[in-house]
Amino acid sequence: MPFKGYALSVKGASHEEIGEGCQDSARIYMGDSFAVAAVADGHGSEKHFRSAAGSEMATRIAIRSICDFCERNNGLDKIFPDNPSNTARRIAANIICGWNSEIAAHIKLLPLNGREKAIVEKHGGIANEVMYGATLIVAGLTENICFGLQIGDGSFCALDGGEMIFPMPEDAKLVGNLTTSLCDNDAIGNFRYFYREGGYSGVMLSSDGLINSFLNESDFLKFGRRVLTAVNDGATSPLGEHLKTRSRCGSRDDISIAAIIK
Repeated sequence: MPFKGYALSVKGASHEEIGEGCQDSARIYMGDSFAVAAVADGHGSEKHFRSAAGSEMATRIAIRSICDFCERNNGLDKIFPDNPSNTARRIAANIICGWNSEIAAHIKLLPLNGREKAIVEKHGGIANEVMYGATLIVAGLTENICFGLQIGDGSFCALDGGEMIFPMPEDAKLVGNLTTSLCDNDAIGNFRYFYREGGYSGVMLSSDGLINSFLNESDFLKFGRRVLTAVNDGATSPLGEHLKTRSRCGSRDDISIAAIIK
């Protein structure tokens, strides 16, 4: 079954002003029988000084993990219906393991510089994974199912019979600026998920910089619908400038989106 997809990250207005890089990452994979989208948001505060690399690793490893899982199990359709909770947990565990392995390799290849060592000393030590801290949202679609995994803030919306909805369960731990993270000690326990047979006709994942640029959820969902329409029509070229404007006039944060439609 053919899928259409789109992924983009834009640097937030606040980062533009001080010359910092984008700490978000967005990525998609279009296979013959399934598609995957991933969005990660690096925390960016002082202790998370390598979170831009952490978010890039997170999206790349999430997609690789799901592709590997499909290959080992003859597809998502074969194993998800039997025990969705266990399957989601296994995928989340693979992502965390792969992310931590990438961090170890990255630090070995690029040891901490003087500035980074000073930050570690200032805080009395920082765990490696905290330096790379990021949130993560993942979606997987086949012709017959749709599933999602999420740790931390950001939004997962889906097109269900012409209506845009939020299918992901809410997380009571997300209060104000507090967020769960891949770098949590209990990251596996902080993932939430959903699974739906029959799936959705489209999904859009986005970092919190996008929804925080809207006055209300209704307007955000309408925008999500427009994004999916643009992806379906091959009319995504204006989205980059639109997201930059959203950041300047709204959250001033980095913004990432990843969308799939079938």
